[in-house]
Amino acid sequence: MSKEQKEKKSKNDEKARFSNLKWIIVVILTIIFILLWVGTITGVTDKIDDFIYKSVEGIRSNFLTVVLIGITELGGVIGLFLVLLVTVIVLCKKNKTKEAAAITLNLVISTITYVILKNIFQRQRPTTGNILIDEVGFSFPSGHTTNNVAFYFFAIYLVCINVKNKKIRNISCIILAIIPCLIAFSRIYLRVHYPTDVIAGFCLGIVLVILFTTFIWPRIEKSKK
Repeated sequence: MSKEQKEKKSKNDEKARFSNLKWIIVVILTIIFILLWVGTITGVTDKIDDFIYKSVEGIRSNFLTVVLIGITELGGVIGLFLVLLVTVIVLCKKNKTKEAAAITLNLVISTITYVILKNIFQRQRPTTGNILIDEVGFSFPSGHTTNNVAFYFFAIYLVCINVKNKKIRNISCIILAIIPCLIAFSRIYLRVHYPTDVIAGFCLGIVLVILFTTFIWPRIEKSKK
């Protein structure tokens, strides 16, 4: 076997391993999502919610509250729309129209998905404890978390395939990963979601990104060539 054949075989093996890992992650996260929902019905996860709530309340402060209200607004409808708008403008100026279309479609799909699921499950939001801001609508899964995980992790995917500089790529990916994590945490801190809502939203967001990059992104990329 020649050197080129060995390299090709190695790349194919790596792709196969990645593909297998990808579907294992999807299965695991889907199972976690289902178990969380069953737990909310049976009350099994109530202790998890209470434990996390008590831990979070121990770090509350006026300064942190102001910061996290700002962070949760960044992940809201208006905040995320403005982030999307800026992102699309920047991508279009760089002639990355397929990326701009994909990141928009990805956000639309995640929004439709969580809205449908919220109305299917119809879990009520927390009504007791020190709720710091007013929210309306159903609680499970967290829409803020689902949308922002889907949006920012797909952005990470785009950075990984487009940015050549390793240092810039790594720093960008770290920042993009931190933002949705902070937004997810803010929903628990402000007590507008149960922790299980947020965990479920995180699982759903990751699954949606994997499905999008597997089935939809390749079609968008191919259609623009």
